[in-house]
Amino acid sequence: MAARLTRLTQVLLVLLGILTIRLVHLQVVQGPRNSRLSDRNRIRKLVLPAPRGRIFDRNGVLIADTRPSFTVSVIPTELADSTLPLLARLLDVSEPDMRQQLKPVAMFTSPVNVKRDVTIEEVARVEEDNFRLPGVHVRVDPVRNYPAANRYCHVLGHIGEVSEDEVRRDTALRPLDFVGRAGIEAQYESMLRGRDGSEYAEVDARGQEIGPLREKRPEPEIPGRDLVMTIDDRIQRLACELLTPYPRAAVVGMETRTGAIVCLVSKPDFDPNIFMAPIDAATWDSLISNPSKPFFNRALTSGYPPGSTMKPVVALGALRQGALTRDTRFQPCTGSFKYGNRIFKCSAVHGSLDLVGAIAQSCNTYFYQAGLRLGLDSLTTYAREVGLGCLTGIDMPGEKPGNIPTREWLDERYGKNKWGAGSVLNFAIGQGEVTATPLQMAVLYGAIASGGRAVRPYLVARVDSAGRTIHTTIPEIRQLPMRQQDIEVVKLGLERVVELGTGTGARIKEISIAGKTGTAQNPPKPDHAWFVGYAPSNTPEVVFAVLVENAGHGGVVSAPIAGQLIQAYFSPDEPEPGKPATPDTSAAKSDTRNGE
Repeated sequence: MAARLTRLTQVLLVLLGILTIRLVHLQVVQGPRNSRLSDRNRIRKLVLPAPRGRIFDRNGVLIADTRPSFTVSVIPTELADSTLPLLARLLDVSEPDMRQQLKPVAMFTSPVNVKRDVTIEEVARVEEDNFRLPGVHVRVDPVRNYPAANRYCHVLGHIGEVSEDEVRRDTALRPLDFVGRAGIEAQYESMLRGRDGSEYAEVDARGQEIGPLREKRPEPEIPGRDLVMTIDDRIQRLACELLTPYPRAAVVGMETRTGAIVCLVSKPDFDPNIFMAPIDAATWDSLISNPSKPFFNRALTSGYPPGSTMKPVVALGALRQGALTRDTRFQPCTGSFKYGNRIFKCSAVHGSLDLVGAIAQSCNTYFYQAGLRLGLDSLTTYAREVGLGCLTGIDMPGEKPGNIPTREWLDERYGKNKWGAGSVLNFAIGQGEVTATPLQMAVLYGAIASGGRAVRPYLVARVDSAGRTIHTTIPEIRQLPMRQQDIEVVKLGLERVVELGTGTGARIKEISIAGKTGTAQNPPKPDHAWFVGYAPSNTPEVVFAVLVENAGHGGVVSAPIAGQLIQAYFSPDEPEPGKPATPDTSAAKSDTRNGE
């Protein structure tokens, strides 16, 4: 009996020892870990999304901000089997879609958004059934808002949900976050994106929040930085109104001294607010199947034959090389020019012209001969030296360089010397494979207006944070290979274009304007209409490039648009959309037979 009692005591002592060792291991060795697990069960970290920085025009007009919005989120690890079917019914969304959305984040222990911009009725339904929805929460989040909607869609771009790869690359991002996808939103993403904050709440065994956890200090969110644009909302709005009749068009306005963009418009447009919520299939299909491509920014990504707006480049190159003088006259224009066995047409019979007259009347015959005298290699080399075929460096993604077809480019495309010696004639009048963007032409003509000083265009004037300026854009200027005496000759020709040549449609009483019309062939469709001009002609401050696709003559369509924009730029009063500029009726009417 005593032996049994002794063995039982020994067994109990061994069991007690094991229990003691296990308790020591749990309390001492694994104590910190178990404490964290316990806290994880009773403490919930709630993310406080930071609002994106605001965006203003140059005069303080708000063009992008954030607005409060109800968001329904779930904690995937706390969901019951019945939660998603009920939640999908309350929110009127597809349960399979919701499950697919949550599949990549199934093991997340923090809230994941399942629907943004929830209506107050939907919020009421969710809150009413809250006791049957463990792991489901409703909160107020900041959502991007574009008050001007379509007016700035190609400038600001839009935002979109992050991908899994982006989350892996950037630890500051969470699944279903939004980041800039185009335009200024993408270019300045790191500045516009704020830093999320956090707070802590105590929860019960069912996952329901009891209240804030006072022993853990919340970390406030930090809003993104504000951007002040160079855009003038008055001019931007007027440009949009003036382009309304045309399905595809672009306008760029820029200050000649600094490169500050005062307006940048591309048609057709779209509403960037649609990206704040899931887009229904019908809306998305209507956008991507639209043959006019509303997401395409024609101002800086679409290369067009520049037409006769190329002629000042030919003139400057030939003057610089000594191939021309102001008084040079070629074979008189009879309405066509024969080269080899080909006939190259002019838009009218201009007779004998000097260089200034040839620019004013946009005589193709004169510039055919100027191009031949300058030569293909010299023409293409000089065109690239003054910025064509090159990026302007604007602070915006997606810019395209256009094309200046060099001899090497032609050989590669058509075969060694199989492209024809007459190509230089087409290039001299801005046709053929020569292409340029409206932004490039604005920068080029701004340089001519400023005596050869080319500026890098920019859209963001400064960056503000917490009420103070932390960055101001400094204009970047470079001198182009243009001689001052040559520039004066070309500028005189550009003044004559608007005074009595092909661009009288741009002429207004109050301000002297210089510029060049262009009618770029686009077979088999109608011609593209160009006008690029600056004002005042004697002391230039602003340049506008207007391109309207398939609209016909530049002097008839694009020149009047530029005239109204220039008048509005110099007017202190609010421009009335659609109200025409005050024309100078003493000006000669533009001859539409002149092809401009």
